[in-house]
Amino acid sequence: MSVKNSLLTIRLWIMIVSLGGIISACNLNNAQDITLDWEPEIFAPLIKGDLGVLQQPNIQNVDFSIAVPASSLGLDIYSGIVPIVPAFGPIDTIQRDYTVTDSTNNIVFESVEIDTVTANVSFTNPFPVALSAGMRIIFRNQGATTNLITHVTTRDVGPNETYSFQEQALNLTLNASLEIALENVQSPGGTNLDFNNLSDLTINISLQISPVNAIVFAPNVSASFETTDNFDLGLGDEAENLEGNLILKHNNQTPVNLSVQAYFLADDQTTVIDSLFQVPSPISAGDTATVTVSSTSLLNSLRNAKFIRFNTGFNTNGFTNSVRIDGSTQYDFQIIADVKVKLKN
Repeated sequence: MSVKNSLLTIRLWIMIVSLGGIISACNLNNAQDITLDWEPEIFAPLIKGDLGVLQQPNIQNVDFSIAVPASSLGLDIYSGIVPIVPAFGPIDTIQRDYTVTDSTNNIVFESVEIDTVTANVSFTNPFPVALSAGMRIIFRNQGATTNLITHVTTRDVGPNETYSFQEQALNLTLNASLEIALENVQSPGGTNLDFNNLSDLTINISLQISPVNAIVFAPNVSASFETTDNFDLGLGDEAENLEGNLILKHNNQTPVNLSVQAYFLADDQTTVIDSLFQVPSPISAGDTATVTVSSTSLLNSLRNAKFIRFNTGFNTNGFTNSVRIDGSTQYDFQIIADVKVKLKN
């Protein structure tokens, strides 16, 4: 998110020149006070910026694990202490599927077009036999024959040993439905091996995606994301009361429907002082809108706000086809203060 704060600063300079005649005309003495009811009107932007759906955090990093049971290697036939386990392999039939979802287990996107994906992978061998060097760990889109990432293990991985690697791929399309395959799985076997308490081989995977160039959303999906930035109304202690409106001007250049809410936060970035709307403000795909909020309590609450958090929801409800979004489409917004400021005497 790109945000610029336009700080409202009021400085009053009162120059009193040759007041002798005026005071005499008004018949004021030195013990009297002059009260100035000074209420300047301000029309200025508080916040302006843009939000891109490509900033969706669930697409930037994907962490998950897959489990490979002993039966996939034919080791489930053993139990207890086994005198001799013959060498076996190569095995090329181990495949596991994984679908990228949001925190509520919903599929948000069909695919993402990315410059770089970095795979950080690690596993610990839970089996009593070594896994020979040369095992291939492959990432591909489900149903595809082209590999996205392939790593070949460079050493034998003995029982209880950990193996880690990092691989990087450039300029690819990553689908939400992935397939992870293990090929050329072999072992030299061994003697007097303990098969008690046999567990699965767990492979831990972290995919770091940067940057996302385009996203394809399926029909009838929804998600939301948050961004937080600094906020300062800039009035200091000079203002006694604010009256007027906050105006949200927004332009949804994206082909998806949006709903927008802004929360004004305290110093801890957690405590919500107030929100711009009672319910999020919707804006349809491709629309431009202006929304006016009249709330004296909200305006005066802003004097204590130090951060602003934007919660942006998007959806493709009612769409019949998938929608592709690239970096050229974004949501532009501006929050404008149209207020009268009562200053302290």
